[in-house]
Amino acid sequence: MQNIPGKAPENPSDLLFSPFQCLLRTTGRPDFPVTEHWHYFAEIIRVRTGSLKVLRGSKTILLNAGDAIFFTPMIHHSVDYGEAGVTATYELIRLDMEQFGDLPSFTPDLRGMILEAERQGVSMVFTGQELREMHADFMISQCIEEYRNQDYGYDLRIRSFLYLIFTHAVRLWLASGFTPQRYGARLDPIYSLPTYIFRHIQDPLKVEDLARYCGLSYPWFARKFHQIYGASCKEYIEKVRIRRVEYYLQFTDCDLNYISQNTGYSDCSHLVRDFRKLRNTTPGQFRQAYRQKPQPSGQFPQNY
Repeated sequence: MQNIPGKAPENPSDLLFSPFQCLLRTTGRPDFPVTEHWHYFAEIIRVRTGSLKVLRGSKTILLNAGDAIFFTPMIHHSVDYGEAGVTATYELIRLDMEQFGDLPSFTPDLRGMILEAERQGVSMVFTGQELREMHADFMISQCIEEYRNQDYGYDLRIRSFLYLIFTHAVRLWLASGFTPQRYGARLDPIYSLPTYIFRHIQDPLKVEDLARYCGLSYPWFARKFHQIYGASCKEYIEKVRIRRVEYYLQFTDCDLNYISQNTGYSDCSHLVRDFRKLRNTTPGQFRQAYRQKPQPSGQFPQNY
């Protein structure tokens, strides 16, 4: 992965404050067509109905119902109508590929295999038939449902589906003649920061310490972080913390003192202050609303 210069993300939905997002989209949204852009995370797009015209790098690809495409990080792309004025629906999964390094395995690093396939120009387009043979069409749809409902363990189930999808994809590439020449390329530490922050969010993370972790001066680190992630490092940490707080509020009865100690806050008053600022409600009100009002079918949660 290389540092490709470009405009930092402007839309908050272009940021990930959790390891993945799984969304159902329609071409009728105000922000469609999606103009050419890039971002630090990867994306899967699978067409449910209609068709999409996708620019991936320098190639224009028509995706019909059932087809899917994968974008590795830093790949410039855009999404447009497949047929002028004809509505299409599509499934969108955004994911931090560094999460693929979590499980120990004797096989070559999955993230590295995917990036090596990209380097060699292996096609990242999958037909509806290929997806059905891998059961990936079902698994992608299940990721959307799990993210929508957000029942206990939904993140574990999504992670499992993604491992299966990409394991099948690598097998397909290998069967088609893909021969890795290298894998597990060294990554600039700044690109692994989201995963580092997720794993250490219970610690009192300081921006100065993260700059040293990346081997950069504080001013240069701050500029580079904002260029890549579209937010300040402090803002990013705050939002990841609040997302973790929400998990505790949704799935446990732990009190705020316990939650603050396990999400990196110095005390519960700081937790409450940040929660009100970012969610416009109190932790107690959030917990009560989550438990008393089941999420209506078809309504997707806020983009984090």
